[in-house]
Amino acid sequence: MKTTQFADTDVRVSAMALGCLPFGSKLDAEQSYTLLDYYLEQGGNFLDTANNYSFWDADGEGGESETVLGRWFRDRGSREKVFLATKLGAYPTVSRDEFFSYRGNPWADLTEGLSRKAILQAVEGSLDRLGTDHIDLLYAHVDDRTVDQEETLEALDYLVRSGKVRYIGCSNFKVWRTARAREISCARGWAEYKAVQMFNTYFQTEKGVETGMSDQMGDEIFDYVRSGNRVSLLGYTPLLWGSYTQGHKYQEIDRLKSFVRPENDERRRRLELVARETGYTINQVIYAWMINGDPPVIPLVAVSRLEHLMEDLSAADLPLSREHLAVLNAPM
Repeated sequence: MKTTQFADTDVRVSAMALGCLPFGSKLDAEQSYTLLDYYLEQGGNFLDTANNYSFWDADGEGGESETVLGRWFRDRGSREKVFLATKLGAYPTVSRDEFFSYRGNPWADLTEGLSRKAILQAVEGSLDRLGTDHIDLLYAHVDDRTVDQEETLEALDYLVRSGKVRYIGCSNFKVWRTARAREISCARGWAEYKAVQMFNTYFQTEKGVETGMSDQMGDEIFDYVRSGNRVSLLGYTPLLWGSYTQGHKYQEIDRLKSFVRPENDERRRRLELVARETGYTINQVIYAWMINGDPPVIPLVAVSRLEHLMEDLSAADLPLSREHLAVLNAPM
């Protein structure tokens, strides 16, 4: 599988990361192992999980994904073959029912947050579940405005200096908050965020429309990276829950309503044109558009079936011509 440089380091990671969100909840250990084994066989090395995956599922409490990965590392002896990313800060402090019936913002008000105490405690839990002595990439999962960024960043730097974490990143942050955090770390000589994970897909909503997701990747973060800030970008939910190829999803998933607009009809026409001319599937075109972008975005591939993973991973090595990229990126 094609690889890419991780931020400004000498580490190379797969052009497509395997999202491990469903492991241990929607998928049992055997099903999870099948996907992990195949990803590794194809040359993949970038695994992405979080300490709260997947507390929102019917039988979930959080930590299930990390636990399955820890067992897979032990059973396969595979820990040193992968670049392991996990996240902290968004583990709930209340029951699932309380969390989702809360009238405010539960992700801000009802999660562990990013205080020094919360970070150090959460890391120990992740290391234990993962059965490892270090995490390659540790994300602050969601921003915490109740804690000074200095406190958060100093705690993360401590983890890097202690050897428990190699690199740090942030997920679901406003771009200006990411930029400010990196400025603080640079000024203090602390470890800087080297990866940014955000919602990223080809269709676009109107600016400012609430989707139930965090901010969608766009010109602001792309310009930040193009201006010389060498961070790796990772995009989650690139296929919009399978809705590019399964139109019935629009009747099943409320969050898709904000993507119903004439501009996305045109974007679909462009996807279909490129798919016809290249022989790729629609999903492969979307992944290739991300991987071959300026700047490139590493897609997070989260699937429940092996045949879907086989199709998706093949996109890592599919080229897109300048002409096809120009078609996909042309202004509306």
